This record gives sequence, C-alpha cells and structure tokens, in this order.
Amino acid sequence: MITSKLVNKYISWFDNYVNQFIKQFPDLAENIEIKAGHCRLVSNEAFDLATNLKLTDEDILLAETIGLFHDVGRFRQYVKYQTFSDSKSQNHSELAVEVLKENNILKDLSADTQEIIFKSIINHSRAEIIPDKNERVIFFSKLIRDADKLDIWRLITEYYMVKEQKENKTLELELSNNDEISDDVFEAIINKKVVLKESMKTLNDFKLLQIAWLFDLNFDYSIKRLYDKKYLDKIFDSLPENEKVNQVRDVVNEYFKHHIETLTY
Repeated sequence: MITSKLVNKYISWFDNYVNQFIKQFPDLAENIEIKAGHCRLVSNEAFDLATNLKLTDEDILLAETIGLFHDVGRFRQYVKYQTFSDSKSQNHSELAVEVLKENNILKDLSADTQEIIFKSIINHSRAEIIPDKNERVIFFSKLIRDADKLDIWRLITEYYMVKEQKENKTLELELSNNDEISDDVFEAIINKKVVLKESMKTLNDFKLLQIAWLFDLNFDYSIKRLYDKKYLDKIFDSLPENEKVNQVRDVVNEYFKHHIETLTY
C-alpha cells in the first residue's frame, strides 16, 4: 500500500532525477524547472481534489503520486528534442511510464496499484480516456486530467501576462503568433467540444484549445476552482478582439452560468 513515507521517498527521487538534468543541461534549466514545478503543483491539485472528494487516505496518496509522476517523461523529451510538442518528438505520457519502469520506482506497490498509476499517466494527455474494465483506472484517470488542467491554466496564464517581456516559444509549442483562428478549432469550441491538437495551427488556436478544456472537466470541484481562479478570463484577455472570440466567450460564460448554478460542490 502507499504510505506517506513512500510518497516522501518518491518526492526525493523525483527531485534528484530532475536535478540530474539541470546539472547536465544548464542551458535548458529554465524549462526543466518549469515542468518540475508543474509536476509538484499537479500533485498538490490532485491532493486537494481527492480530499474534496473525501477519498480514503491511501487513495489521496495515490492521487498525489500520479500527479507527481504524470509528466516525468517531459525531461527526457525536452533534452532530447528541445520541444514539449509530442507530435514533433515522442508521446510524453508513454515516456513517463518508460522512465518509471526503467528505474523500478513503484516496486513497493502491488501490481494493481502500479496498473492504476501507469494507465492514469497514459490517459492524462489523450483526447479521450482509453476504455477500461477497472473502474479505479477510469476514476484516477479523470482525477489526474482535472488536476493537470488546473495547474496548466495557472502556468500558461502567468506566462501570457508576461509574454511581451519574456517570450518562451517552447511553452507556445513553437506555433505561429498571428490573429488567425482555425475554422476547425472555432467550430469545436462553439459546439462545446474539446479541440483536437491536430487542428491547431496558431498560438490563438492553442489558447482556444486550453479554453475548451473546460468542457472536459470531470468534477464539480474542478469547475468551481477554475471559475474562482478566473483563468479563462485571463486567456481571453490575451486573445484578439473579434467576433469569433466574442462568440467563444459567450459560450464559456453560458456554460459556467449553467454549471455553477447547479453545482453540488
């Protein structure tokens, strides 16, 4: 079973693992540290969400662990390809599982618990969760997807607010920055659907993809937290003022209005 002592051991391993990359690739340290901070904060978000859902102590620790390790493949990806774009490199979720298995990190856990962690990590970045007979795999996949989105919204809104002073093309997936919004992206979000990564052509498309994650949140707590943090307002502030953006804003506001009024949170 997962214990607090074991989670502390995982945190120590994670810190040492990240520091190896920072020492070996000091010129890439900034983005390595950004991703490491993201992993730690997603672990915190997973803890908060699991606590709100009144999970058992062991399942809260499991959620924390999945959060900590969900992006552990990013470091190998970035130093090898110098991009966070999976389409231009390798699937970072598969790399994360590869890293955990190579280092035998989860050796103290049962096969069932390892399966939940591995499959949840694989599912966290997919367009849709892979169907599974194990309901706990589905549940923790939903939990990590929400926790991951909540911290990405924090990270990218902080970046958009300072972008003009400190541009980071890696966080923008090297996408072109113009006022264009692709039709496929616009149609998806207007119809309250998740935007497919393959549809993205511009940075504005990426921002709309991030806004459309709203429609893929799984828990009331997550919707309420997103609403309270006003992350989507900050993304809208970074978009051009045009009719398409106004239509998207109306759809988002209506979605929030409906869900916030009916929350059981």
